[in-house]
Parts: sequence; C-alpha cells; structure tokens
Amino acid sequence: MRPGGHISGGFGSALAAFLLLILAPMGSGRKLPHYAFILPDGYVGWIQIVFASPNSPEPVETHNRIILRIDDSGVLKVSMRHAYFVGSHDEFFYRKVDAFGREALAPVPADYFCAKNSGIDSCFEPGGGKSDAFDVGRATAGRLSDGTPGNSWFLFVGPSVTREKLARPVHFYPGTKKQMDIPEDDPTPGRIRNE
Repeated sequence: MRPGGHISGGFGSALAAFLLLILAPMGSGRKLPHYAFILPDGYVGWIQIVFASPNSPEPVETHNRIILRIDDSGVLKVSMRHAYFVGSHDEFFYRKVDAFGREALAPVPADYFCAKNSGIDSCFEPGGGKSDAFDVGRATAGRLSDGTPGNSWFLFVGPSVTREKLARPVHFYPGTKKQMDIPEDDPTPGRIRNE
C-alpha cells in the first residue's frame, strides 16, 4: 500500500479512520506503521486475517495505522500483503454503538492480547509447545490449501485464562526450530459464545 494510500471502505471505514484520528493523542509517539484492530464490543475469540486475497479491499491507512475491522465471524480478507513492522506495537479497540447508532472506540484490555512486536506475537515462550498467534502460507483454515490465493494470520483476543485454554499446539520439524503447518490444529475463527 502506498503511504497515505486509501481505498474507500464505505461510511463505516471512514468513521473508523476519523475516530482513530481523534485517538491519535493517546498513541502519541507512535511513528512506526502498525495494525489497529477494531473489534465488535466485547469480542473474545480467534481472528483470521487472510492477506493477499484477490478482489478483497485494501485496509484503510491513517497516521501509520493499518485499520483492520473485524466482525463477529472473526475473518477478514484484505488484498494487501502481510507486513511485519519490527519495533512497532499493534493496537486493539472495541467498537461500541450507542442507541443513536454512533460508534465510539474503547481500548481492549491490555491483558487480552500480546503486543511485544507487530506481526506475529504469542504470549507463550518460543518453543513452549503452544501459541496464540501464528501465520500459515495458505488462505484456508483447518485444511490443506485448495489453491485459494493468500496467506493467513491467526491470533487470539481475550483474557489470559481463556487464551491459555485455547492456545494451539506448535509442532516443529524434527531437529529444527522451524514450525510445521498442521491444518488440523488451526483454530476456528469467530466470537466465542460461551467461555
């Protein structure tokens, strides 16, 4: 995406961009590009971002924030390629809608996500056997690639107790620290109805 590039995502995307402009002072000093996740109010569950998905929209970018608006399905497809922004920190917001249909953003509790580095954070130690954030070189979830273009980033948002319970196993190629892609271990994206 070009710096300052923008492809219209409708009124909701424009409103989100405007609200993030208002929140800019809260993130003062944030110079590096990073992702800003906007989730339905109270969302707890796995998210799947499918990058490089043909005919999908480009996310809105404003003030070095690449805005990823997630709905209750937990799946978002975007045409941009997945980028890692070393040294930056992602942001997570809940969107709340009042009785008049006005949207406001509230920060997701800090212990609901891991933001050590942008792009692929897990709250668990490397090599610890489980993960709550990982990427795979396929667009499909739970099965081998069927040829659908794209790659996926899975991450969990929710309380640490729930994250611990739902973390996915990590498998390594024998004698290496390279992770194996085991589609059967993929999480199911979407809001968790009952924790």
